[in-house]
Amino acid sequence: MANKTRKGRAGGLLWLQILLVCVLVFLLCPLGETAEDPGRAKVVKVIDGDSLLVRYQGRSLRVRLWGIDTPEYDQDSARSAKQFTANLVLNGWVELEVKDWDKYGRMVALVTTEQQKCVNEELVKAGLAWVYPYFCNEPVCERWRVYQDVSRGQRAGLWAKERPIPPWKWRSKKRH
Repeated sequence: MANKTRKGRAGGLLWLQILLVCVLVFLLCPLGETAEDPGRAKVVKVIDGDSLLVRYQGRSLRVRLWGIDTPEYDQDSARSAKQFTANLVLNGWVELEVKDWDKYGRMVALVTTEQQKCVNEELVKAGLAWVYPYFCNEPVCERWRVYQDVSRGQRAGLWAKERPIPPWKWRSKKRH
């Protein structure tokens, strides 16, 4: 009889250990995110044309698109830039290539869709973003400047206005 009780306890302990391991695996491995793909994120909100809220490595994170600047909320083409970005990424998976972290705690990154489209570049091509002269200083920026010149020549997006004001100048004017 004592032998049966020991076997019962041992079986119960084994079951408890298996359950504990399963719970730990579930808690440490968030669904949809894997260690093999650390730059992958789910876009849950488009804040504006160049800012996103993503689910990244089990937490919510704000991401600022590197190298570009889209119109501010109260500027012409702001809604168009936001809608364009939403059409590309909202509720989808993206790849984040971290370039920096800004003073607001946002990740600054190149963002690529599952269709291998660089969101930063697509906004410039569509005429909905400026190449940010203060921060875009890598070889890819030269290509983006060509796309920006083409968009300007076609009067696409924000370039439909005669002299659109870049957001960094707009923000500076509003502060003063």
